Amino acid sequence: MSVAGQPLLSAQPGAVQAAEPEIETQPQLDEGDPAHDWLCAWCLNRVANDKDRLSFGGKSEFSFRNPEGRRFHIIIFSRTLACHDVGVPTYEYTWFPGHAWSYCLCGRCRMHLGWFYAGPTSFVGLIRDRIVRASLIRN
Repeated sequence: MSVAGQPLLSAQPGAVQAAEPEIETQPQLDEGDPAHDWLCAWCLNRVANDKDRLSFGGKSEFSFRNPEGRRFHIIIFSRTLACHDVGVPTYEYTWFPGHAWSYCLCGRCRMHLGWFYAGPTSFVGLIRDRIVRASLIRN
């Protein structure tokens, strides 16, 4: 008799002991050097790292105006460290053709930090004046 390919071990005749199950360790996500973190400007929660900056059309920083005329300067990242994707993605008024957007909120304080984009490439655009470099805060 065996368990997961391991034979059952017997300490005494007639007694059966189960072999220890194998435990697979999951690789830890590389969150990058904390010195290169970006934090929520309100609660200082880690939200991104420079190693995840993404280039779209050769740039990683953009300025756009929304339909009400408000300008947003955003930095795009391939992922966030602690943000929530909120709302139903929409193509309405998208700044990146072929990409639907939804809101990106800080995972701790729930402040609006930017937008998640889903399309041929998925990424997040964080509003520059709503995030701060950790190196400016941490000593």
